Amino acid sequence: MKLWKNATFYQMTAEGDQVSAVLTENGHIYAVGEARELEKQYAANITETIDLEEKVVFPGFVDAHIHLLWYGQALERLNLNQTTTKKEALALIAERTKQLASDEWLFVEGYDENKWSDEQTLISLADLDEVSQTNPILVRRIDYHSVSINSALQAHIADFSENGFDGGGEIVRDKEGNFTGILRDNATTMAIDSFPAATPSELSAWLKIAITDLWSKGITGAHSEDLHYFTGFTSTLAAFRNTIGANKMPFRAHLLVHHAELAAFSASNESFVSGDAFLELGAMKIFYDGTVGSRTALMSAGYADNLDEKGLQIHSDQAFEDLVNAARKAGLPVAIHILGDQAFANVIRTLRANPPREGQYDRLIHTPWLTEALIEEAAGLPVLFDIQPQFMASDLPWALEVLGENHPPLAFAWKTLLQAGFPLAGGSDAPIEVPNPFWGIHAAVTRTANADLDGVEYWPEQALTVFEAIQLYTKGAAFAGYKTTTRGQIAPGFVADFTILAEDPFQMKQADLRQVSAMMTVVDEQIVYQKK
Repeated sequence: MKLWKNATFYQMTAEGDQVSAVLTENGHIYAVGEARELEKQYAANITETIDLEEKVVFPGFVDAHIHLLWYGQALERLNLNQTTTKKEALALIAERTKQLASDEWLFVEGYDENKWSDEQTLISLADLDEVSQTNPILVRRIDYHSVSINSALQAHIADFSENGFDGGGEIVRDKEGNFTGILRDNATTMAIDSFPAATPSELSAWLKIAITDLWSKGITGAHSEDLHYFTGFTSTLAAFRNTIGANKMPFRAHLLVHHAELAAFSASNESFVSGDAFLELGAMKIFYDGTVGSRTALMSAGYADNLDEKGLQIHSDQAFEDLVNAARKAGLPVAIHILGDQAFANVIRTLRANPPREGQYDRLIHTPWLTEALIEEAAGLPVLFDIQPQFMASDLPWALEVLGENHPPLAFAWKTLLQAGFPLAGGSDAPIEVPNPFWGIHAAVTRTANADLDGVEYWPEQALTVFEAIQLYTKGAAFAGYKTTTRGQIAPGFVADFTILAEDPFQMKQADLRQVSAMMTVVDEQIVYQKK
């Protein structure tokens, strides 16, 4: 047995519950209490004592919405998420291109034109053709719902037409009908799929990069959706299994199943939340609409510069209902990407008519734009809300300008959802956001935007308490993973996963929450990260 002592262990069983010592064995918590009591009672069994030197300990934080492989890629590739001008972004692409052979391919990540001070426009074909006429170049926007390509890459796409992808996307053309270089939603696959497929060793390397970084942020597990975008269900899942485990990389991965991989899931011997301690499969993922940044979120009132532009419904009503029923037949709940209020209304109508199995919950992902009526309409449904507090900090105020004065009245309405009795789980959607849980906790509590962290509080009545915000990454994530009796709390029988901090988030100014960092991360009783 290991005795972890001399710390404040916040149990997250109820607000304020804490102990000063924890006894663990075989990857689980055996007993909690005061060090003297545990040492006296289990003296003959304690083989190791870890003095935590008055640190603060929480149940292991879990990011309930992330893309592990994409995140590993983003850490490895040229990433433009910190650029402040379009000129800087294009210069970085040009600099990287100069390092390549004349015909070598380049995949660039992460730009957000809303952060640019010179020109807030999407990267275009003309922009990239100025960089190179011979290197095929793809630049993916930070929201993963649009990409920009140059002519050299376009030449490698066999069917560059509306027939080249399975609907639910757009090849963006100008008024004269000329291709702008921009592909949206499902149309992005034409360009992305033209790149060589990843090898098993590359998949494993990206996972290792991602998990190592997450450990440094105090994250012990994640709910991820990766099984469609790389080499398909079977081989991608094999890469996870070859990388993650008690004697490999201890990390708790809960993987959603993209709807396009449902047949592969059904043909496999895999099952929903199988009970594997480190890797299991969750709900079937469906994208219903796009994003506000790409103007593809399905909004009832349209967009400020074009009220007739309502966004994009990726699946027809019948096709979406067919997907939901296919998941039900396979024994899976659904996890649905929803950005717009009209998308939410449509989804709720379909879920009410086609409920999941007893004990299952459908996952409503993002849902930033709501109304009181929509929340009332969802009442009683077996759903949980998969939220990303950092989106509020990143998207406001520019999203309000894009949507205009007719935007839905409830924005990022987390308190209202909690008060209505809905379970909430918190994540980052990395690599779209930095997967630092305390950046999410800060956003949930302060309701301020990244552009002015000490300034305007947006819908302050929707702010969560520090306890409620931390629950998003502990009990909330455990609920979303069907692990309410084994994860998300510090109590006997729960896994020995800990996020260990130097600062106490309950004893500091809320404005300082972004500064909290992990000092140590423990998964399955193993110290996987320790700050030097």
